[in-house]
Amino acid sequence: MNDDDRAMLVLQKAVMRAKEMLEGTQNFRPFALMLYEDGSIKTIENKVNDIENSYDQLCDSMRIRAAEGGVDVLAIVIDTLIPERFAKDIPNGIRLHLEEKSQKDKRVSARYIYVPYQLMRRSGSDEITAQLHQPVPVGFPAEFLTA
Repeated sequence: MNDDDRAMLVLQKAVMRAKEMLEGTQNFRPFALMLYEDGSIKTIENKVNDIENSYDQLCDSMRIRAAEGGVDVLAIVIDTLIPERFAKDIPNGIRLHLEEKSQKDKRVSARYIYVPYQLMRRSGSDEITAQLHQPVPVGFPAEFLTA
Protein backbone atom coordinates (compact mmCIF):
# COMPACT_ATOMS: atom_id res chain seq x y z
CA MET A 1 0.00 0.00 0.00
CA ASN A 2 1.52 3.35 -0.99
CA ASP A 3 1.40 6.57 1.05
CA ASP A 4 -1.66 7.93 -0.75
CA ASP A 5 -3.55 4.68 -0.19
CA ARG A 6 -2.69 4.75 3.52
CA ALA A 7 -3.97 8.32 3.88
CA MET A 8 -7.11 7.51 1.90
CA LEU A 9 -7.79 4.50 4.14
CA VAL A 10 -7.69 6.70 7.25
CA LEU A 11 -9.88 9.35 5.61
CA GLN A 12 -12.47 6.81 4.49
CA LYS A 13 -12.66 5.13 7.89
CA ALA A 14 -12.91 8.47 9.69
CA VAL A 15 -15.63 9.86 7.41
CA MET A 16 -17.67 6.65 7.54
CA ARG A 17 -17.46 6.57 11.34
CA ALA A 18 -18.59 10.21 11.55
CA LYS A 19 -21.41 9.57 9.05
CA GLU A 20 -22.68 6.59 11.07
CA MET A 21 -22.71 8.68 14.25
CA LEU A 22 -24.49 11.56 12.49
CA GLU A 23 -27.17 9.17 11.27
CA GLY A 24 -27.53 7.71 14.76
CA THR A 25 -27.55 10.82 16.94
CA GLN A 26 -27.37 13.78 14.48
CA ASN A 27 -23.97 14.79 15.88
CA PHE A 28 -20.72 13.24 17.04
CA ARG A 29 -18.00 13.81 19.56
CA PRO A 30 -14.45 14.53 18.39
CA PHE A 31 -12.28 11.48 17.83
CA ALA A 32 -8.99 10.58 16.19
CA LEU A 33 -7.73 7.74 14.04
CA MET A 34 -4.07 6.78 13.85
CA LEU A 35 -2.54 4.46 11.28
CA TYR A 36 0.72 2.97 12.48
CA GLU A 37 3.64 1.86 10.33
CA ASP A 38 2.71 -1.79 10.98
CA GLY A 39 -0.73 -1.21 9.40
CA SER A 40 -2.73 -1.22 12.62
CA ILE A 41 -5.35 1.48 13.14
CA LYS A 42 -6.27 2.86 16.53
CA THR A 43 -9.28 5.03 17.41
CA ILE A 44 -8.79 7.56 20.20
CA GLU A 45 -11.71 9.15 22.05
CA ASN A 46 -12.24 10.82 25.39
CA LYS A 47 -15.17 11.47 27.70
CA VAL A 48 -14.72 15.24 28.07
CA ASN A 49 -18.18 16.83 27.84
CA ASP A 50 -17.18 20.21 26.41
CA ILE A 51 -16.52 19.71 22.67
CA GLU A 52 -13.70 22.29 22.48
CA ASN A 53 -11.94 20.85 25.51
CA SER A 54 -12.43 17.35 24.12
CA TYR A 55 -10.82 18.40 20.82
CA ASP A 56 -7.95 20.15 22.63
CA GLN A 57 -7.27 17.03 24.69
CA LEU A 58 -7.25 14.90 21.53
CA CYS A 59 -4.69 17.28 20.03
CA ASP A 60 -2.54 17.02 23.17
CA SER A 61 -2.80 13.23 23.00
CA MET A 62 -1.78 13.27 19.31
CA ARG A 63 1.34 15.30 20.10
CA ILE A 64 2.40 12.74 22.71
CA ARG A 65 1.60 9.70 20.55
CA ALA A 66 3.28 11.16 17.46
CA ALA A 67 6.43 11.94 19.49
CA GLU A 68 6.54 8.29 20.62
CA GLY A 69 6.99 7.29 16.97
CA GLY A 70 5.49 4.68 14.69
CA VAL A 71 2.58 6.86 13.54
CA ASP A 72 2.26 6.99 9.76
CA VAL A 73 -1.06 8.87 9.30
CA LEU A 74 -3.36 10.60 11.76
CA ALA A 75 -6.74 12.27 11.49
CA ILE A 76 -8.52 14.26 14.17
CA VAL A 77 -12.24 14.53 13.39
CA ILE A 78 -14.80 17.05 14.63
CA ASP A 79 -18.36 18.10 13.74
CA THR A 80 -18.11 21.77 12.84
CA LEU A 81 -19.41 24.71 10.88
CA ILE A 82 -17.35 25.19 7.75
CA PRO A 83 -15.76 28.65 7.43
CA GLU A 84 -17.94 30.79 5.19
CA ARG A 85 -15.34 31.17 2.42
CA PHE A 86 -15.30 27.36 1.97
CA ALA A 87 -18.90 26.51 2.86
CA LYS A 88 -20.73 27.41 -0.33
CA ASP A 89 -24.38 26.65 0.56
CA ILE A 90 -23.86 23.92 3.16
CA PRO A 91 -22.45 25.17 6.50
CA ASN A 92 -22.32 21.86 8.43
CA GLY A 93 -19.24 19.75 7.99
CA ILE A 94 -17.05 16.94 9.17
CA ARG A 95 -13.58 18.43 9.58
CA LEU A 96 -10.62 16.11 9.40
CA HIS A 97 -7.20 17.35 10.45
CA LEU A 98 -5.01 15.04 8.37
CA GLU A 99 -1.26 14.58 8.76
CA GLU A 100 0.98 12.05 7.03
CA LYS A 101 4.54 11.22 8.00
CA SER A 102 5.42 10.99 4.29
CA GLN A 103 4.54 14.69 3.89
CA LYS A 104 6.37 16.06 6.93
CA ASP A 105 9.21 17.64 4.94
CA LYS A 106 6.88 19.54 2.63
CA ARG A 107 5.97 23.17 3.18
CA VAL A 108 2.24 22.39 3.22
CA SER A 109 2.41 19.11 5.09
CA ALA A 110 -1.04 18.89 6.67
CA ARG A 111 -4.61 19.50 5.59
CA TYR A 112 -8.03 20.21 6.91
CA ILE A 113 -10.52 18.29 4.84
CA TYR A 114 -14.03 19.68 5.22
CA VAL A 115 -16.77 17.26 4.18
CA PRO A 116 -20.03 19.20 3.96
CA TYR A 117 -23.12 17.24 5.02
CA GLN A 118 -26.86 17.58 5.22
CA LEU A 119 -29.05 15.51 7.51
CA MET A 120 -32.20 14.35 5.77
CA ARG A 121 -35.19 12.44 7.05
CA ARG A 122 -36.34 9.69 4.73
CA SER A 123 -39.89 10.34 3.62
CA GLY A 124 -42.41 8.35 5.61
CA SER A 125 -39.75 7.30 8.13
CA ASP A 126 -38.00 8.49 11.26
CA GLU A 127 -34.67 7.36 9.80
CA ILE A 128 -32.06 10.10 9.29
CA THR A 129 -29.43 9.88 6.57
CA ALA A 130 -26.34 12.04 6.21
CA GLN A 131 -25.82 13.18 2.66
CA LEU A 132 -22.13 13.91 2.14
CA HIS A 133 -20.92 16.45 -0.42
CA GLN A 134 -17.66 17.12 -2.24
CA PRO A 135 -14.76 17.54 0.24
CA VAL A 136 -12.92 20.86 0.49
CA PRO A 137 -9.17 20.56 1.27
CA VAL A 138 -7.21 23.35 3.00
CA GLY A 139 -3.44 22.90 3.44
CA PHE A 140 -1.15 24.14 6.26
CA PRO A 141 2.13 23.11 8.01
CA ALA A 142 1.99 19.95 10.17
CA GLU A 143 1.56 20.25 13.93
CA PHE A 144 2.09 16.67 15.09
CA LEU A 145 4.14 14.68 12.56
CA THR A 146 7.02 17.13 12.25
CA ALA A 147 10.63 16.59 11.20
